[in-house]
Amino acid sequence: MLRRISKLSLRVRTLLFFALLGFFCLSIIVASFYFAFDHIQTHNDPADSLLLFGLGATIGIGLSIIAIGALFDLNVASPIQGLIRDIQTILHSNKNHRVEVSSGRYLDHLPETVRDLARQYRRQRLEIDQAIKEATAKTVDQKKTLEAVLKDLYEGVIICNLNNQVLLYNQRALSLLHVSGDIGLGRSLFSVIDNPPLLHSLRRLRNRLAEHRHEKHPEGLSTSFVCATRDGRFTLEARMTLLLGDEENIPVSYVLTFHDITEELGALGKRDHLLREATEGLRQPIANLRAAAEMVTKNDEMPEQMRTRFQNVLLEESQKLSERINRLAGDYHGLATGHWPMADIYSANLLSLVSLRLKDEKNITAMMTGIPCWLRGDSHSLVLALDQIVHNIHKITGARDFDLQSVQRNERIHIDVIWSGKELSSAEIDSWLDINLQESIGGMSLRDILEHHRCEMWSERMENGWSRLRLPMMTAQRPMADKTSEDLPARPEFYDFSLLNPSDKPLGEWGERPLSDLSYVVFDTETTGLKPSGGDEIIALAGVRILNGRILTGESFARLVNPNRKIPKSSIRFHGITDDMVKDKPPAQIVLPQFFEFAKDTVLVAHNAAFDMKFLHLKQDECRLNFDHPVLDTLLLSVLLHDHKTEHSLDDIARRFGIEIEGRHTAIGDTLVTAGIFLRMIPMLKARGIITLNDALRASHKIVEVRAQQAQF
Repeated sequence: MLRRISKLSLRVRTLLFFALLGFFCLSIIVASFYFAFDHIQTHNDPADSLLLFGLGATIGIGLSIIAIGALFDLNVASPIQGLIRDIQTILHSNKNHRVEVSSGRYLDHLPETVRDLARQYRRQRLEIDQAIKEATAKTVDQKKTLEAVLKDLYEGVIICNLNNQVLLYNQRALSLLHVSGDIGLGRSLFSVIDNPPLLHSLRRLRNRLAEHRHEKHPEGLSTSFVCATRDGRFTLEARMTLLLGDEENIPVSYVLTFHDITEELGALGKRDHLLREATEGLRQPIANLRAAAEMVTKNDEMPEQMRTRFQNVLLEESQKLSERINRLAGDYHGLATGHWPMADIYSANLLSLVSLRLKDEKNITAMMTGIPCWLRGDSHSLVLALDQIVHNIHKITGARDFDLQSVQRNERIHIDVIWSGKELSSAEIDSWLDINLQESIGGMSLRDILEHHRCEMWSERMENGWSRLRLPMMTAQRPMADKTSEDLPARPEFYDFSLLNPSDKPLGEWGERPLSDLSYVVFDTETTGLKPSGGDEIIALAGVRILNGRILTGESFARLVNPNRKIPKSSIRFHGITDDMVKDKPPAQIVLPQFFEFAKDTVLVAHNAAFDMKFLHLKQDECRLNFDHPVLDTLLLSVLLHDHKTEHSLDDIARRFGIEIEGRHTAIGDTLVTAGIFLRMIPMLKARGIITLNDALRASHKIVEVRAQQAQF
């Protein structure tokens, strides 16, 4: 019998165990009732009999449970606890520890299974240790190979982390940097290299990575720049490449390769000097020659034939010299530009760096305007030049507010510095040109930087009391390609609550204020398509304020946005916005900061808000913003208030509330309709017990969860 029971599974045996316990308890109860009734018939005392035998039955059942529990603990619970301790010992202390199985004879195959797992774990640990040992040996071999390769490279190579601490370098780097001994692993790179150009290039690459432009950029995560050694005696042409970690788009370090161009630049400087002397030195002799020619032609006493011949010779020679001077001047500019390292630059990034620099250093406001363009130049020296130009304009005119814009004109990209006030004279501009810029390589002047870029700047008057200073720059060598467009289906519903309430911080007083007492900005976007993560962009953004239960139409925000890509025809039929309408409009990098300021200290409201917020969040890092506003969605609130309805589009909700729709599928039109709907919802929400902002957010969250669950079926 016992042998048959031992062959049963652990679950069956456990079931039989508790069934036996129940049967035993039931038997005690039945026996107690039997003897109680018998005692009642004999003594005719029901109360005492029931009490006596009931107490006995209770004691019997209790003792049985204790005895059987002790047996259960001895044969089941304790062995299981022992197995747990054995597993912990194997995992944390001794992988060779043996599992004790003798005490678990009533646990079916559990002890043997644990023992087999322990054996397999030991085997896998040995395999892993061996793999680690082999990988370590392989890494050592690769390190030796890398060291051999770096040793033979002509260029200097330094690898640094994002704190600019040296992780690796080759011997050529020591030679080029003229360092005696070692650079020192872990030391700051700035101890041997001048830091402004390096920090500027690192910021450019990190911005390019954050904006995902490296995927289309011809140089990827690399850029070239010119810097100097710490003592300033040697000039280096360097190339920086950002290195990513295992996580996508997370930079961990960068590689710097460089070579010495001190002699090359010195030779170029000498050629520049000779050419300048040739051009400037010949101008006066030519002027004298032409003046003499004019005097001869005016001498009436000279014979006519000789006069004519002399006049022709003088005029012919003077013309040749003039042509030669012009040709030499052109060749000089070509030489100066061709030898200076340049790269393609996105004007929005360039002007953004100038704007930040001015704000941080000189308390001057510089706003980016216009459509960003790609141009060719040296980013670091251009930032220094534009910074100095704005500073000089401020000193002369007193202006503090400037617009910085890039405009494409034929084969040149014009960078305009615009201010309110008088234009500058040529003499005022010329007075700046030969001032050396402090952070420039080799103490370059503004004239040097302009000549390197084949640029001559001028100032001119604009309309309405505005003036500008214009710098014509070279266009980029490889313009960026447009992204591909996609067909536009009907706008889907988005239910990502993390987009509707992105900030984890508590709302504090805001959260407990009644909905009717809050300030709102109702907003809407029009886009090129329905895939924000797939390359679609904002082409229109509009918002309107709600304050004290009123829609303040006089305080509205409406902007067309240049998406820097073609607008698909399939989407034009919805919003009516064409490429021609946005070609001269600012990009999202300019519009979003303006909208962020407009919506400051308010609650954002939108219809299908997660869709619009997704576009804002994808751009916020690029714009250095954080849209952490509380967000309410009229679509989710409609699902809450009208759960008996299946249609919750903006048109359907507007019809239910009797709101007339004007300018449908325009950003400002949809914004005004959404604002009207939201105001009608506030009293209905109050009637449902949703009074405060926290109440509304919690209710929205529940609707998101319900809709997400429904989407699974």
